[in-house]
Amino acid sequence: MPADVIPVRLIGVLGSAAGNREIMLRARIILTVQELISALLKTVGNKFFRELLVDAGTDDPRSNVIILLNDQDCNIFDGLKTQIEPGTKVTIIPVAHGG
Repeated sequence: MPADVIPVRLIGVLGSAAGNREIMLRARIILTVQELISALLKTVGNKFFRELLVDAGTDDPRSNVIILLNDQDCNIFDGLKTQIEPGTKVTIIPVAHGG
């Protein structure tokens, strides 16, 4: 894997909506989690994927998904401001809501 790539694994319905279970995002600089989410939304370009990934009112993904950085929840670091270096494994897991 090239040094300037961040592999993003999409679990469950996210992978189905994106049409791919793993997306390789190019990142020549260190990205924050929020910047990674924005880049992912642009890369996929799918309205259904956007609705699954981020809350429409806040553009915050954390109520809809768990974001793991090298298998650790980003919220134990600096949340959406956590910096992601190229090569960090990102896994995004949808949260099932009941009601």
